[in-house]
Amino acid sequence: MKALSLSLIFSAVVMSSGMAQTQTGTSPAKPKTAYTIQQQFNSLKFRSSPYKEFGHDYRVVRESGLDALLKSVQDTLKARELSIKNAGKETAVKLEKTQQELAAQQAQVQALRQDNARKEQQIQQIDHDISHLSVLGLDMDKQVYVLVSIAIILGLGALAAVFAFMYKNSNSVTQEKIRAYEEIDQELKDHKAAAREREVKLKREMQSEANKVEELKQELAELRKRTAV
Repeated sequence: MKALSLSLIFSAVVMSSGMAQTQTGTSPAKPKTAYTIQQQFNSLKFRSSPYKEFGHDYRVVRESGLDALLKSVQDTLKARELSIKNAGKETAVKLEKTQQELAAQQAQVQALRQDNARKEQQIQQIDHDISHLSVLGLDMDKQVYVLVSIAIILGLGALAAVFAFMYKNSNSVTQEKIRAYEEIDQELKDHKAAAREREVKLKREMQSEANKVEELKQELAELRKRTAV
């Protein structure tokens, strides 16, 4: 029975020793006079008395030593449990802090996205302002405006050419009418001049005839006077 108890204690000591070696710095500080479980086990084994029974080697140890080793194991387990609890609390605090940092980073990311969206909107507005212009209160693409302007200019040019052609034809007709009027006016003037000449000639002829009639009247009067005598 003692051998079985010693084996169980030895197994517990080895497991506790492995756990104690992984203990973090957050566990309570040990006194300077305290020994590790491995050291206590080695000391207990060194001070035990060996004996052999049925071909097996055994060690006889004091119960007080076993009690001290058991207490050390229990204290180590309690310290380990406390360390795990403290580590859990620290982990929870770190997790909460990490969540807060993550929330802050998400807020920053959202703010950056909104800022990028505003900048993208500003860039689109600048591109729109560059490629568009306002004509009579209407938003129009510059290329469309250029095409419309070219079409209007070509239309005005064609209309001006039509008006020029019509003016040329009208001017030609007007000049012909002016020439015809001048010809008719000249003919009228010539006719008036000829009529005036004929009138003067007729007046002269009539005056000559009147003079002849007057002469004939005078001759007739003289003849009557002579006949009466």
